[in-house]
Parts: sequence; structure tokens; C-alpha cells
Amino acid sequence: MQYKFNLLIKLCANLFDYILVILYNLSKLGVELANKIKYILDIGSSSLRLLATNIYSGKPRIIAEETVLYDGYMDGEFLSPNQLDEVLIALLQNMTNKMRKPITKLIVGVPNDFCVCVCKRISRRYTAIKKITEQDLNNLYKSNMSFGDSEEYVVINYSPMQYSLDDNITTLEPIGKKTASIMLDVSYILARKSFYDLMGEKLTGLGIKEIEFISTSLGQAMKCEPKKQNKPFVILDVGHITTNVSVYKGEGLALMSSFSMGGGHISSDLMQLLNLSFKNAELIKRKVILTIESNRNEHYEVCSKGNLIKAPINMTNQIVKSRIEMIAKVVNNILTQDNLFKDLDIYLTGDGLSNFKGARNIIKEVTGLNVYEYKIPFDSSTSKYQTSKMGLAELANVAI
Repeated sequence: MQYKFNLLIKLCANLFDYILVILYNLSKLGVELANKIKYILDIGSSSLRLLATNIYSGKPRIIAEETVLYDGYMDGEFLSPNQLDEVLIALLQNMTNKMRKPITKLIVGVPNDFCVCVCKRISRRYTAIKKITEQDLNNLYKSNMSFGDSEEYVVINYSPMQYSLDDNITTLEPIGKKTASIMLDVSYILARKSFYDLMGEKLTGLGIKEIEFISTSLGQAMKCEPKKQNKPFVILDVGHITTNVSVYKGEGLALMSSFSMGGGHISSDLMQLLNLSFKNAELIKRKVILTIESNRNEHYEVCSKGNLIKAPINMTNQIVKSRIEMIAKVVNNILTQDNLFKDLDIYLTGDGLSNFKGARNIIKEVTGLNVYEYKIPFDSSTSKYQTSKMGLAELANVAI
């Protein structure tokens, strides 16, 4: 009997040791996973989003998100720079409380308004045929990172659009290939030094020790499915007060442009022409379906603070269509400045226009280009057209 009791005690002790080992390994895994979490600041024209991201099953994912509305930016300037402090404090505190860990490293997504894209053609001839290495490419990139306005800009991303080897062989994967010469078309994305310094100063003052800047539009383009087709395409991101136009070619951006016009301008048009408050104009806007035809006496209706708000369907639709046409004309002017950007497919995203049924048809009529929807999986708390955050998660979790 004593023998069995001693054996039971020994088994329990071994089991306890086994459980301790499992708990230790789990805690170690938890620390490793926590260390692999990357925090990203997504700067929109109406809100700032702070994202906690990591890699799961080989793909980037967002595991936590905090959003705060703010006044936004126009023409490369924040409308209320001093407001950034309180917004950033709120975001960092909320995320720290949610993740139960202080944030000391942050990746900042830089919108087109604060960037320029510089495309260069670089060539190198070797003394003999050699196998191209990753170091060869890095040397080519870094030896050509000189720009006329270097004091006003900082390089934040660089990526290839195309490589050409001997016998005019073109590729996007030259590493390991043998050649006596190489030529590459490379895209450098530069952030304005004023933006770089402003965000660096504010974030450092809030305890962020390491800050990295990456292009929001480059991330968006990398996440877009047509990337797999290996042909250039346009990302058209219409936000609240800013629209971004980017052309993705190879693995880089061949064009970055932006202008101050978006969904908020539609609300402003409805407010002025229908004699509504801005808030009620926003509510009416959400009801708009551009593909419907109505009788003269039919109205969109919303309830605001117990009051029934009406807006004539035909007139409301015409107001919305006119503003979308204005946006599409600016986009068309941007794309027709260079023959390289003609006849490209457009992928529409952003909450400014994407939620309007019929918006893509209007853009197609004005530009003459095919217009497709660019969306992401979403839950009840997010928008399927907030592709910037998933693009940033993609770009932040790959080696650039």
C-alpha cells in the first residue's frame, strides 16, 4: 500500500514538473509573440488609426486597432498640428491598455500628401559575366540615393519596377541569374522632411524610442490582388477630404499624386444646395443610390434627433454625381499627363466614394478606364474600404 502511495506521489510530482515545463514554454512563446508585434500609425484625412499587427500562418494580420477622429490634412499640411498631441496620446494610451504593454517602437504610414515619388533608371556593366547577388542590388540602390532636394526629403522606401539583363531579358527576380550588365528601373519614395521631423518630435516626446516611416500607398498596392497579374494598375483612394492616385508597376510606384477633394466635399455640397446641416447631409449621403431612377416627388428620408429629414432623390443624386465627375476629371488629368499611365485599370478604394452604388460607372465614363472595387475582409467595427491599414500591415511585415 505504501509502495502504491509513493508511486502516486512520484507520478504527481512528475506531472507537476511536466505542467511547469509546458507553462514555461507557453510563457516563452507568449514573450516571443509579443516581441514580434508591430505597431503601425495609419494617418487618414479624417482619422488616425493605431494598429497592432503580427504574422499568422505566413500572412500579416491586425490583432488590435484604435481609432480617433481629428481635423485631418490638406495640401500637405495638417489643419490643426497642435491637435496631434492629444490624439496621439489617446491612441497610445488606449492601445497600451489593450495590449498591456508599453509601446516603444512605431511604424508611421506616410500618405501621398507628404511624399514624392522619384523614378530612376540605373545601369551597371561588370568586367565579366557574374551571378547577381542581393548585395549587388543593394549597392545599386544605395549608391543612387542622391536627390536635388535632399535637404527637404528623406528616403523611406525603394523598390524595383523592372530589371533588364543581357540580351534585353527583363525580370523582377534577377538574384542568381548570370549577366555582364544590369539595368533597373527603380522607384524611390521620399517623405517631406517637415513631416518626418514633426512626427518624429511628437512621438519621441511620447516615449517612442524607435520610429520607422513607410509609404501608405506602396503598402496598399502591394496588398491589392492585381499585383499578381504582373501588370501596372492604378490605386484610387478617395478619403474624406483627400484623394490619392498611385500607379503600381513591378514592385514599386511609378506615380504618386494627391489632391484635396473627397467624400466630405459631397457632404458639403448637399449641405449648401439642400439647406441641410453638415451632420444631416452626412446622413442623407449614406442613403444615396446613384443607379436608381425616381419620380419627382420621391425623397431620401432619415431621422435626426426625432426629426424626419427629407431630400429629393433626383436632385440629391445629381449633386453627388457632379462632385464624383469633378473628382474623376482630376484623376483623368493626372493619368493622361504621361502615356505610360493610359489604358490602366483603376481599383477604387477608400470610404469617400466606394460606398456609393454607381460611383465606379461615373469614373469609368469620365476616364474611359475600367474601374474595379478594391476591398478587404472586415468586421462590424471597420470598413471594407479601409485598405490602407491592411496595406501597411503587409509592407511593415516584409523586408524592404
